[in-house]
Amino acid sequence: MSKRFSTLDTTRLLFEHPKILFRMIERMDRNEARYIRESDLVAEVMDYTGNLGKADRDRVRLAMNTDNLFRSGLIIDIIKADGERRLVFQDALINLMRACNASLYQELTDARLRGHLVTLRDVRNRLEISSFSEADPDYTELRDDLNERVSQLIGLLRQNVLRMQTISAQLADLSGDASRAPEKYLEFRQNLFEQIVTLYDRHIKPTLVFLNPDTRLPDGSNLFETLEAMVRLLETNDNHSLADQIFRSSLSLNALYKPIQAVAQEVEHFLRKTRRGMAQYNAMEHFYGKLRALKDETETLSLRRKWLEGGEFARSTGFLVGLRAQQRPKHYAFGQSSSYYQLLFSELDLRLSDLRRKAEVPVLQEVDGSGRHSRIDVQRINQLYQWLETLELRPTADLVRELHGRLDGFIPGYRFPDLLAALNRLVNSPPEGMQVVTTNRFRTLEQAPDSEQFVYRKRRLEPGVTDIKQEPSHA
Repeated sequence: MSKRFSTLDTTRLLFEHPKILFRMIERMDRNEARYIRESDLVAEVMDYTGNLGKADRDRVRLAMNTDNLFRSGLIIDIIKADGERRLVFQDALINLMRACNASLYQELTDARLRGHLVTLRDVRNRLEISSFSEADPDYTELRDDLNERVSQLIGLLRQNVLRMQTISAQLADLSGDASRAPEKYLEFRQNLFEQIVTLYDRHIKPTLVFLNPDTRLPDGSNLFETLEAMVRLLETNDNHSLADQIFRSSLSLNALYKPIQAVAQEVEHFLRKTRRGMAQYNAMEHFYGKLRALKDETETLSLRRKWLEGGEFARSTGFLVGLRAQQRPKHYAFGQSSSYYQLLFSELDLRLSDLRRKAEVPVLQEVDGSGRHSRIDVQRINQLYQWLETLELRPTADLVRELHGRLDGFIPGYRFPDLLAALNRLVNSPPEGMQVVTTNRFRTLEQAPDSEQFVYRKRRLEPGVTDIKQEPSHA
């Protein structure tokens, strides 16, 4: 009697050396077949085990022997055709291997999706004539069948979403020659266009149509209409638990529409890329793949590997060198309160008022020198004071920066001494009904092109308090 492994030991060896079946499944998908040729399996096993030690080599070859796989139940059928033996593996094993490798997920075609829809319609029709009694075995079997069909559909679609979300790597593989053969770019782009259009029409678009609740099918109800009909039937017959479960499943299916729609938009955007854009796209995808490999190393059983070992990656690419010395980009977000928009519109009104009054802006006399010790002509200051008398101001938390924004770009030859003159004028003679409050906080202003800096004490312009002086009474 020849030596053989049990089903558990054989399966354990398959998952200890998964690359063999990974490559077999890839070849099976490429040939659009549901079987693996025995000659291909033997060649792959011999090639893979060539670099293993003698003990491991013998164990893997014995486990992957056709007789051992058939006796352990992992191969369910052997077909002899065209002078070769074709091996049909257990669907459970193939699906489990696909679950271990996202690149092996099969895209759902229109035929497979319509097959699931037809099955659900049949379950709905059988549910319409069911007794809805727990004592009826036909009803309990139908209920279990419904749960299995819906769960299986959700699992397949989630796998399909994960597969589609890795489409960036697939697009990078398809466009890998774009930067290496510029003279054949037009021919390459045509072939690439045909491949991506096939991917879009055969896999992405049918899934979008299938998950669209507004789809109208000529042969009957769509997916969500079928599920809603079953929910109504179950609620009418007081089976609220199963009705809630089917309703939640329909919500889960509906949530899968947006990720697939985002993938479709990415494909459409990729088709509009130029040769240079494709080269940049491939470069980013290449380095992203390296980072993904570093991340995968942290997802092992070792609890010590929690952080990316990215030192070598950073040194080899130069992307991250000196990144900590750079300030994070500051984001700007619109506020949510009504007062925020009132201040925004008020600022726009003031700026528009300045633009309308631009013809009245005085042409200030240029002065010699620059900096804080420059001579400022009296006539220049008087012209600036006259213009300030007509300037509309509103309460602000930083009067100096407000004045700088109003004067810069409107006053010809504007300099920081002009700002000081305007600030002194407003401090000594604030606008009617206003008061200037000086704080102990300091701020800095810069002015191009000389990058001159001005450090100032922050001042607030606030509504003033009217002092009521009481005249002394005369006896």
